[in-house]
Amino acid sequence: MKLSRRIEDQILLLKIKHGDQEAFAIIYDKYVDALFRFVVFRVRSEEIAQDITSELFLKIWQHITTSPTNVENLRAFLYQMARNLVADHYRTTQETLPLEEAIEVEGSGAKDLNVRLSLAEVEKGLSNLPGDYIEGFKHAEIAAIIGKSPAATRVLLHRAIKELKRILNQATN
Repeated sequence: MKLSRRIEDQILLLKIKHGDQEAFAIIYDKYVDALFRFVVFRVRSEEIAQDITSELFLKIWQHITTSPTNVENLRAFLYQMARNLVADHYRTTQETLPLEEAIEVEGSGAKDLNVRLSLAEVEKGLSNLPGDYIEGFKHAEIAAIIGKSPAATRVLLHRAIKELKRILNQATN
């Protein structure tokens, strides 16, 4: 992370600690889209992702304004909290798809069907990856989010990419 961004985040965190709602709005605007994408990719429902993202920013506000400890790396902290809320969501709900809502594949052509199958294979491959991967993060930031060392994170990412290739090769054969 750039030093200037980290310093800017620390200044905003100090302002929020003292109840500055405008500083919180800046952090919200800066991170909400990326965090929403992070959550929606994991829960596969925009409505649920919106709920989790809203709850996430409420918890962030509560933590920053009430906790005696300071946040060292805001970006890693935000993603760790998002990851925890997604885990909480899956612990507390048993999601099943009602039969009425199942997607029917209409006879709109073989090409459309192949595209749907390819996207489904990629999505299945990504969901079966071990560990977490967050686009745009350095190994140290990912490590902070998932609670592992940077070296272990590099190994996990390498294995995850290798496994994704294997899964996709199996699906196409």
